[in-house]
Amino acid sequence: MQVPEFCWRLAVLGCGVLSWACQTGRPASLPLSEPGGVARFLQSSHERNANQAVAQAASFADLVAQRFFPYRDGPPQVEGIRPGAALSLENWQLAERLLPPEILGAVRDGELTILVQETSDVPVSPEYIEATLAHAQRVSLDETGQVIQYQAGLPFPLLDPADPQAGLKAAWNARYADKGNTVQRWESLQLRNSAGDYQFGFSFFYAQAYGMHRANAQQDIPDWVAHHILSKEFMQVFLPVPGSFHPHLGLVHLRYWPDDDAHQILQWYITEASPPRRTRALLTLAYDPEASAWKFPMLYEDFAGFSVHTYHWRFIASTVVLAPGFVQGDQALFGSRRVGYPLDPWELRTAYVVEAMPRRERHPYGRKVFFFDQQTFAPLYMLMYDREGKHWRTAFFSYANPQFYPGAKAVRVPILIGRSWIDFTAQRITVAMVEEAKYNEPLSPDFFSLANMMRKSK
Repeated sequence: MQVPEFCWRLAVLGCGVLSWACQTGRPASLPLSEPGGVARFLQSSHERNANQAVAQAASFADLVAQRFFPYRDGPPQVEGIRPGAALSLENWQLAERLLPPEILGAVRDGELTILVQETSDVPVSPEYIEATLAHAQRVSLDETGQVIQYQAGLPFPLLDPADPQAGLKAAWNARYADKGNTVQRWESLQLRNSAGDYQFGFSFFYAQAYGMHRANAQQDIPDWVAHHILSKEFMQVFLPVPGSFHPHLGLVHLRYWPDDDAHQILQWYITEASPPRRTRALLTLAYDPEASAWKFPMLYEDFAGFSVHTYHWRFIASTVVLAPGFVQGDQALFGSRRVGYPLDPWELRTAYVVEAMPRRERHPYGRKVFFFDQQTFAPLYMLMYDREGKHWRTAFFSYANPQFYPGAKAVRVPILIGRSWIDFTAQRITVAMVEEAKYNEPLSPDFFSLANMMRKSK
């Protein structure tokens, strides 16, 4: 198996191995008593250590390459599951080992028909892989489970299922997965009942920028690094005006995510009375990930992302699954009887299955089960259960293949184009649809300031 040239180059340089060490062989035994024997023995020992370091670096680089390029020797092969196949109530048994029962049941009961496409190969950027090779071997966890000595790239590229901390390491991988330096999205969020009827919703603009741990450290934002701010988010919500096709500004939102996962997340809101636009108020509110998100049947953490330290993590399996495939277009399609199932073709992908148990006893969820994509560590879907262990909600994530998304051929991260949350208790479905997305376009740090927030609210 060949490893990309840059992988070998960086692995060797990262170990501080002189290039000539690759050419030296192990000399014959040297008597220490003969003239120069000690010096020659030390030189021989150094060469042996150098050779071992080269071999270890090469082995690590090879394993990391397998991790980031799982399909270069071909896609997963499962009997009966081929591109063009359709899985429905007539042949649902073919997917029995590829789907969790909570999703398989929808196929078995005729709620969902899954069309299958070829497995998409969407490797992350060479810079992110090089950062992984340069730094990952120094990353570890402290006694509290916090990641330490992390610089850039994937913190734990090689997960050992036998490692009791493998689940926790997978969670850190998801936190620091390559999502691009910046993203801008124009979206809508809709609540529908099980029949698909629209209940309420709004449209919004969302922007996020990472100031720390970029694959190219020279692109980090110095002020954010100095204040240990991992990323900042900006959001403008536009509410529909009753009896009109024109929306009005209902909320401007700013949120700062600290690099230390255990530190408090800072956020500010500017709201206005409506209609008409008479008054505005600037609010500083504590971020509550367990609260209902804008009265939708989901939690803020379901929408904004989880905090690692609030859960106990357990690695369940590394396995091939059927998952919503990378869409060869710019729009996601959701539907079926419950409206929230992805209808774009699904595909076979290697995934890490990880369980998260809330540390807080009164957390609304009893547990979550994440299905993380091995190649990108993006979540494919997620199962949520109540405190009694009953399946409560399922979340799906739809991504576009950058090769088919307008203006994104140079982008090397999954392009989020849709999400859905099916609530089986409330019989309600929340769907987020992305109309347009832009990745890695420059955004000034001032864009994520209170001053700009005030300007945008006018």
